[in-house]
Amino acid sequence: MSLAQDLDFTGRRILVTGAANGFGAAMAGLFHAAGARLVLADIEEQPLVELARRCGAEAHVFDQADHVSVERLANVAGPVDILINNAGVLVAKPLLETSYEEIRRIIDIDFVGALRLLQLVGRGMVERRKGVILSIGSQTAFSGGENRAVYAAAKAALSQITKAAAVEWGPHGVRVVCLAPGRSLTRMSLQTAKEGQSGDRGLARVPLGRWGTAEEIAKMAMFLVSDAASYLTGETVIADGGYVYG
Repeated sequence: MSLAQDLDFTGRRILVTGAANGFGAAMAGLFHAAGARLVLADIEEQPLVELARRCGAEAHVFDQADHVSVERLANVAGPVDILINNAGVLVAKPLLETSYEEIRRIIDIDFVGALRLLQLVGRGMVERRKGVILSIGSQTAFSGGENRAVYAAAKAALSQITKAAAVEWGPHGVRVVCLAPGRSLTRMSLQTAKEGQSGDRGLARVPLGRWGTAEEIAKMAMFLVSDAASYLTGETVIADGGYVYG
C-alpha cells in the first residue's frame, strides 16, 4: 500500500474534541479533505457549528469537565474509527497562586474528562477489535513549565494513561498514542504570551527558533492515526521544535 493510500481516511468516522479552534479546527480541516466522516465537539457552539457546516460534519456541544456531558457525547457519537482526544484548558498562573477551584478545573478537563472519553470510546473499539485513539498532551509534561505546573501534571498523566491503555488494548487491535506539542501559534498559546507568560525566554530555548503552527501539529496527528503509523502504539511523540533538548 502506498503512503497516499495510508493517508486516505475516506469513510472513516472520526471524533475530534476541542474542534472549534486551534489544533482541533486544523485537524478537522485536514481530515475533511482526506474524506473522513467527522463528528466535531466543543464547548463553544458558534465556531463549532460554523466549522461543522464547512466540513459537512456533525456538531455536538459538550463540556469535558462534566462527566454527564462526556458520556452523552460518547453515546451520540456512536461507534467511531478514530478518536482525537484534543479538548483542554490552560490556566497560566504561578503554582502558589493557583486556587483549588482552578486546580480542579484543569485536572477535570485535561485529565479526568479526557480519560473518561478515552475509556468510553475505547470500550467500543475493543469490542470491535479495531480503532485508534490520539490524545493531545503537551511538551510541558516532560520539561515542566513556568506558570503551568498543574497543566503539566495533567498532561503527564495523559501520557501515562496512553501507555497503560496501549498495553491493555493492543491485543484487541486498538492503538493508543499521544502527541505532545510545544508552544504553538494557537489562540490559547497566544493569549498566555499576551499575558506575559515568558514567551521570549521560551522561544530562546527552541532550536528551530520559532513556535509551531496548528497546521504542523494537525499533519503530525494525521500521520499518527493513519495506517502509515500502524505499528506505533503507547508512545507520546513530542513536537516542540526541540524545546525539551534546548
